[in-house]
Amino acid sequence: MAVDEVDPFPWFLHKSIQLVINHRHVAMHLTTAEWTEHWRPFLGRLMEIQRKRGRRLLVAVAGAPGSGKSFFAEQISWMATRGVMPGIFAAALPMDGFHYEQEYLLTHHQTFPDGSRIPLAQCKGSPLTFNVEALRHHLTMLRDTESEISWPGYNRELHDTVQDEFRVPAGTNLAIVEGNYLLLNVPPYKGIPDFFDLKIYIEAPAPVIMANLMSRHMAGGRDVEDAKTWVKRVDLPNARIVESTRGSADVIIRRDRQDLISAVIWKSDKPPAK
Repeated sequence: MAVDEVDPFPWFLHKSIQLVINHRHVAMHLTTAEWTEHWRPFLGRLMEIQRKRGRRLLVAVAGAPGSGKSFFAEQISWMATRGVMPGIFAAALPMDGFHYEQEYLLTHHQTFPDGSRIPLAQCKGSPLTFNVEALRHHLTMLRDTESEISWPGYNRELHDTVQDEFRVPAGTNLAIVEGNYLLLNVPPYKGIPDFFDLKIYIEAPAPVIMANLMSRHMAGGRDVEDAKTWVKRVDLPNARIVESTRGSADVIIRRDRQDLISAVIWKSDKPPAK
């Protein structure tokens, strides 16, 4: 079994490892219990799925804003880069790079049933603020192209996209794409979930999500009151949309209040309903 190839006691357990996520340093701290009970079996199963596919495996990581999608995707990529998953060459890629550019968001509007309008910049992060056709184009290349491709990123300090920030080498056989709406299967997102061989949904406690969102917005320049208003007006409605896609996930990753994995639930392991 592939899990036997995953180091049972890797050197980074109980150490503070600095990951770079969205241009910021974030500490990863894995315990022996979390590794043994959750991470090691999960990575072994991921390796088996990739080997059965015999080609580049595309994995979607979805979840509410602030649930830890970017962190989870980067954790897998970091481990693969350091040989934890023999034979796996991974890349973590954000959906946020497909936000429309800030200039577009400032000059285009969302219209409400009562006829009122707001600039898309005032609801940035909602489904309307992404260039879905550009995402579809890049996912097609990621799935069908064997040569190196580029992928856009997003800078939370500049509040704008960064073209060609990431490179996906030709030898990459595990591509982890993370974003709010990857499992959303209604226009204009219709068909986006079909690109992925494995669909993962991240769950986190509400207090953790709220703390992450507040920290993110304040680091991006908002004061406390502005951050609270944005979370209530934009992030929470978006979270409800994302939560509606949970049922289409193949795997649920549940995190606890310490941001450690507390459960990995595979849909295929559930007994059939009576």
